[in-house]
Amino acid sequence: MSKKSKFWLCLALVLCLVGGLVAGLVQTSFGQVTVTDVVIETDSGRFTGYLLVPKTATAQNPAPAIVTSHGYLNHREMQDLNYVELSRRGFVVFAMDAYGHGDSQVAGAGASDISKATGGMVDAVEYVAGLNFVDPEKIGVTGHSMGGGYSDKTTNYYTSLELEALENGATPEEAAKLNKIAAALIVGNVPSNLSSVAPYRAEVGVIAGEYDEFFIVTVGDSLAGFFSHPTIKGLAALQAGAAIPEGALEEGKRYENPETGYGITFWRPREIHPWNHFSKTSCGYGIEFFTNALGAPNPIASNNQIWQLKEAFNLVGLIGFFLLMVPLCDALLSLPFFADLKAKKAPAPIKLEKKGRYFALSAVNSVLGGILIIPLIAVGFLMLVNPFWPQDTTGGIGLWGTGCGLLGLLFLRLGGSRIIKDAEGCGTKISLKALGKTILLAVCVAILMFATVFMSDWLFKTDFRIWSFCIRAFSPEKVWVAIKYLPLFLVYYIVNAISVNRSRFEGWSERK
Repeated sequence: MSKKSKFWLCLALVLCLVGGLVAGLVQTSFGQVTVTDVVIETDSGRFTGYLLVPKTATAQNPAPAIVTSHGYLNHREMQDLNYVELSRRGFVVFAMDAYGHGDSQVAGAGASDISKATGGMVDAVEYVAGLNFVDPEKIGVTGHSMGGGYSDKTTNYYTSLELEALENGATPEEAAKLNKIAAALIVGNVPSNLSSVAPYRAEVGVIAGEYDEFFIVTVGDSLAGFFSHPTIKGLAALQAGAAIPEGALEEGKRYENPETGYGITFWRPREIHPWNHFSKTSCGYGIEFFTNALGAPNPIASNNQIWQLKEAFNLVGLIGFFLLMVPLCDALLSLPFFADLKAKKAPAPIKLEKKGRYFALSAVNSVLGGILIIPLIAVGFLMLVNPFWPQDTTGGIGLWGTGCGLLGLLFLRLGGSRIIKDAEGCGTKISLKALGKTILLAVCVAILMFATVFMSDWLFKTDFRIWSFCIRAFSPEKVWVAIKYLPLFLVYYIVNAISVNRSRFEGWSERK
């Protein structure tokens, strides 16, 4: 193993360690909050999440609590801006993995309709309400996108329980005890279920980004027309219990229902849809909302936020993770077992006069690959979801990868590469023994790289990420799922490896 590889290996490991350590310290508010990985066995199956408990929350001094939910194809860590900042202010927080996301199982046959409809948020609320250090009269819910819809449906469910009890003769006090939701902040979504049981017996907040792709489609072409749109004004009127005055709603103004005492507030930050869960502005609105609705045990100004520091060091860990790949390969290739995989010479480079043709074809290949995204993912949604391939989006992305791989193969041929006849020049000639060792080498590198991820998860309850791109620990059954999808992605990565191998020209330095 070369000195250069030793240096990069040590640096990568240090980055992984420091990234996980500092991100974990921020997540615990530097020791003031305990973070526990919770696994709950429900009628729907395994349900998971992070439980963040401030030191100030005790059985003698129960604290308000908030359940947070991520959006579609995300997981609990996507709500880190909320769970870091809210727990820092003394709220108990349960950051859930919705059923079929993160480490939670797909809701099974025994799941209730409401558990399925809320992705498990009702199950999370029931769990939190049973903790002796939580004030059961001060529980809030929040979520982004799909999670915002879960928050809406959960609030609808508990308001319905209260209203049904009143209709059946219960006293207001008895009925109110059935309603475990005091506040709901809906982000990247709207309380569309209000019409069935309006008004909600809970405080409602809505964060709708000005450039949110979904609102542009559903509310109309005019971005400025959101606050004057009949649907939005109608929702405000339903919660406030009275007609809204002429003109547009006012951002940040609370419209209170004089009968229930609860109200609704809208915010319109200048953000696109995915920016909502990576935004100091939206996070600040959430802090203000829950502080006003439930009361923060440890009030801190809403603009005083530290979650960005956690994300920065999550990124440090992510950089360290990817830096590991090459020095790990070099370290393993220095072992006698793998030593014979080292090539004696590099494959033949492309003649310099073909360089222009090569790059022109590469550009066309890239454009066509981009064009294929929508049709191939759409076909994957329609045809590659079944008991063997259970995930809707993964099959479509895998099919797109296969299509791009085959397209790349075609353009390699158009560029003059003959992978079979010129196996030596393309670097594709390999014995069965060497192929077996190569696969084993790849598996070893992957296992060693992911060992750093699992170590960070075990020691610090953190992953390696930036925004929605992350490398995280996973449950054992995911390995078999990954193996089943692997062939779809292998087509792309094998052809890509050949293409990279062919991106060498006579007379060019190694650096160039």
